[in-house]
Amino acid sequence: MKARLTAFALAASAFAMTGCADMSVLSSGPTPRVEDCALIGQSTPSKFVCGDGKSYTAVQLADIRTGKAAK
Repeated sequence: MKARLTAFALAASAFAMTGCADMSVLSSGPTPRVEDCALIGQSTPSKFVCGDGKSYTAVQLADIRTGKAAK
């Protein structure tokens, strides 16, 4: 019985530490964010395609995040 309880406790703690796919609580800011995009070109600068169907470079995503793109 004690072994079963220990196994359940370990499984519950492992499940609690895995997190979830939508981490919007931990990240905020203007979209698109790099964590919402997929890497399509590992070059300089890296290229990403995002959920809106557009592709962005890492520099463009950084400018969006910092607000430089709004100017």
